[in-house]
Amino acid sequence: IADKSEVPIILYNVPGRTGVDMTPITAGQLSAHPRIVGLKEATGDVMRVAPLRELCGPNFLLYSGDDGTAVDFVLAGGDGTISVTTNVAPVMMAEVMACARVGDAARARELNAQLELLHRRLFLQSNPIPVKWALEQLGRAGPGIRSPLTPLESEFHQPLLEALDVAGVR
Repeated sequence: IADKSEVPIILYNVPGRTGVDMTPITAGQLSAHPRIVGLKEATGDVMRVAPLRELCGPNFLLYSGDDGTAVDFVLAGGDGTISVTTNVAPVMMAEVMACARVGDAARARELNAQLELLHRRLFLQSNPIPVKWALEQLGRAGPGIRSPLTPLESEFHQPLLEALDVAGVR
């Protein structure tokens, strides 16, 4: 695929959904391909950043794919995040990541603390169902959801609204 691609490729390691873990060694081998420019690492294991950086090199982009550990991922040497929460709280997530990228751990963690409940509650059901519902509540998306997705279950409406309020985005 990489040989035939005309655009850069970012690998995606999400063993929670695939049942298979792309090890740092495998990512390191794949990073040698000129079209493969980065990795979205969604294991939540911040201890993987150092070996990934060593095996993939300083110019290979390492992104967290786990909002709950994204700050620590970047503080450990990652480049940023490809985030679910960013869809709902883009300005706050950008500020959190900017602080983490310059090493301001205290400020990054302080800002992220306001988002922690939202990070968790955006997964009350399978992604992207809660995100789409939250965006509708914020007036940034219309109603409805396409098959095979289903509407957010009503029991999750209030908990997600609470998380939006705690994050200060509603």
